[in-house]
Amino acid sequence: MAYVCLNCGKEIEDIKYFISCVNCGSRILVKRRSNLAKEVSTD
Repeated sequence: MAYVCLNCGKEIEDIKYFISCVNCGSRILVKRRSNLAKEVSTD
């Protein structure tokens, strides 16, 4: 699962033992969304 740092925008692939960004040290990370579009039925 990939995470993105909200401070610097760098993508972090593997999070095992750290809870902060490797590049800037920020502790605000969010999961990257998938690129797939979802189909919604409109009944």
